[in-house]
Order: sequence, then C-alpha cells, then structure tokens
Amino acid sequence: NNTYLLHKQNWRGINIDTSQFSIDLFDFIRPKDLNYNCAISNKKEMIKLFYQKKLSQLSTIEIDQAKKVFQGNIKEKEMQAFTLDEILNRDKYKNIKIDFLDIDVEGADLKALEGLSFEIYKPELVCVEIHEKEIKQSKIYNFLVNKDYKLIWSGIFSHLFKRL
Repeated sequence: NNTYLLHKQNWRGINIDTSQFSIDLFDFIRPKDLNYNCAISNKKEMIKLFYQKKLSQLSTIEIDQAKKVFQGNIKEKEMQAFTLDEILNRDKYKNIKIDFLDIDVEGADLKALEGLSFEIYKPELVCVEIHEKEIKQSKIYNFLVNKDYKLIWSGIFSHLFKRL
C-alpha cells in the first residue's frame, strides 16, 4: 500500500479501514500507529457500507461505485462514519499539520476530503484516487486546486497533489 514504505522509514500516523480484519492487522504490524475501524465521509452518520465478501478489501459507501466495480451480489451493512476532522481531533494529531494524506476510499474520496479542515491540517501532499478519465474535469481535482494544490503526479487511479 502507499504508506508501507513510509512506515518502514519510521513514519507514524492514522490508518482507517472499514474492515475489522484490516485493523487487526494494522494493530499487529503497526502498533505505534492509531488504527480505527470505521468509515470516512463528510459528516458523522450511520451509513450503508457495500461489499461482496466479509474478508474482501473492496468495499465502498457509494452504491454507484459498487455497481460499477463489483461482480455478483452486493451486500450491505450499517457502519458508523466520521469526518477526518473528528478522527484527527481524538488524539495526538489534533491541530497538527499533516505531511502526507493518503485517501483510498473506493469512490468516496471527495466526501473524505470535504470532512477535513485544510486551513488547520494543511496537508503537504495528498494522494487520492480519481476514477474519471478527464482528471482536470473531476470534482476532486477542482476541489484540491481550489484549496491551493497542484497535481504533480498521476498513476492509473492514484494522483498526487502538492500544496502551493
């Protein structure tokens, strides 16, 4: 994953995942990180999580993304969602500038970004997934540009933005 090499260089942070199994692995492999089993969105609420298998790494809070990507039956369950601000305000990272923000929430990336106070946390680098073919026409691209970020690298889905 995008943060593993940073972890190997003694970086520490917060891992958030909708899979309890993934959080159990983070607790074992990254015990100095803060690891939370919840969903991330633009507001605190109970939401529907869509998935196919209990131990699948592929889940989303966006039904349209599930219909587009999943093959076969789509299952759902209720899950608590928090904003990034709410998660960050819990612990030692409250009001601390973020060096690297990596968001991979299967189609709900904009909602995750909307739940962060950029004026407080000022992430230096933001890695986010954009699934639209025209990157510069996407809502995520325009959201980050309006927050004074510049696109500096693009992969297939992941894109890296730097704060100006």
